[in-house]
Amino acid sequence: MHTPWRAVDGLIRELGAIRSVAPQVSVYDHSRAALDHAIREAAEAIDFTIDAPESRERLSAACDALGVCEEMILALDVQISRRLRARHGGEALRTRALHLLDNARAVAPDHAD
Repeated sequence: MHTPWRAVDGLIRELGAIRSVAPQVSVYDHSRAALDHAIREAAEAIDFTIDAPESRERLSAACDALGVCEEMILALDVQISRRLRARHGGEALRTRALHLLDNARAVAPDHAD
């Protein structure tokens, strides 16, 4: 059975992967601060999905925020970026989340975002 919580769970797992990789990125202090800030923004965006797990807008915002983190890591450290690529990409995650939302709406068509 598909639930909207699967999409949120995927976002949380992706954030966990980013958080586990981020400390290993070799960067200057100002770059570290920028990366940490992006991770905090992604965490906040995911927090907003918990209140509305079927909201396309909130899921997309969380996916975008995770994508920013991943792009920063890719730009900062090539070795670490290889580990992130092994995880689901942001685009694949977004597609899956939107698919799950469509399935949920099919069950309850009168529900709005």
